Amino acid sequence: MAGILPPVFLIFSLGTSVVYSGSHTLHYDVTIVSAPTPGVPRYLVSMYVDGVQYGRYNSDTCHAEALYPSLGALSEHIEKQTQYAQGYEMRQRRRLKSLNGYLNKTRGNGNIYQRRLACELYEDGTIGGYEEIAFDGQELLVYDKERVVYVPVTQEAEMLSFIWNIRCGPTDTKIYMENDCIEHIKLYLPYISTDLERKVPPNVNISSSESESGTKLHCRVYGFYPRDVEVKWIKNGRDEIHSEEAAQILPNPDGTYQIRVSVGVTPDKNSNYSCLVDHNSLETPIIVTFVPNNGRSHLYFIIPVSVIFLLLLIILGIFIYRKQMTKDSHGSHECVSISGESLNTDARPKAQEEQITHSSPEGLENSDEILRKVEKRHYPFYIKQVLKPQ
Repeated sequence: MAGILPPVFLIFSLGTSVVYSGSHTLHYDVTIVSAPTPGVPRYLVSMYVDGVQYGRYNSDTCHAEALYPSLGALSEHIEKQTQYAQGYEMRQRRRLKSLNGYLNKTRGNGNIYQRRLACELYEDGTIGGYEEIAFDGQELLVYDKERVVYVPVTQEAEMLSFIWNIRCGPTDTKIYMENDCIEHIKLYLPYISTDLERKVPPNVNISSSESESGTKLHCRVYGFYPRDVEVKWIKNGRDEIHSEEAAQILPNPDGTYQIRVSVGVTPDKNSNYSCLVDHNSLETPIIVTFVPNNGRSHLYFIIPVSVIFLLLLIILGIFIYRKQMTKDSHGSHECVSISGESLNTDARPKAQEEQITHSSPEGLENSDEILRKVEKRHYPFYIKQVLKPQ
């Protein structure tokens, strides 16, 4: 269902009229789904006053419901709306069936028919209104109240508009807009005027994103009421930047609204960009200047410094290692020299001494004398080995 309903709701969100000071609008959104979908009613009606949802009806509950406690006092009126919605459901289902046949659609595809009907009561007492018909996310017909006809939006709907004007009573639509619908506005206003007159200032958040096409700036404005708001990007405090995307004002669950305006820019050192927000809850517009994220430039600085520091650590480690190796090498030579002296001065075998004594006493005496001189002068071990008598 998530892949079907959003396009249809998008069609009608584009058609929401601007509510001017002192004027009021009541509109109904009617949605019918041809195939059952888990968690989604097959028939749904939502009622809005000045863009705020105050009531609803669906085929699961089969009962009209006021969403604000202030309308709870209109219990008799709500019951009448329940009866009307139940009868209206049958008529709208027949229209969906006709559309399926005319547009060669099958029920198994989960087709969606949606209708929005609105009446407007202006400050000077004049009355306006409009109606839109959409099918599977595509707008087909709009109602021209002055000419009292349904007008095709697409070429496909030209023949459909002819049939609709014959069978669906465009005159009855005008009568409803100028009578029952306006009476409902007058009925509801005393109960919801406090809600309608409240003013909630907007919150503003700006950000940026990078892509292959360049830099895009986003200004998100949210949590404001009433619905009307002006949001735009300006360059160097004066030049408005045109947005290629159609920004939509969307409702929040708490009755406030949100909007996001995005623009593509080419940043440079001599330009600054700001988001300007004007709302009737503000004494002066909010201007938030975009500050580029310098994290990337900081990264360019941090990386070379880190590499240099790492190289210094490696060089220092090599230096300490080589110095330690040199020190260990000297220490092992001294150890061998000392052990050598001990081994060759104190551990001469007695059998060898006796053999030398018997064969050449004078030679032994001379050798011993030379060894004593060598030991006193601390000659290296290998010299003492050479001087040893054989």
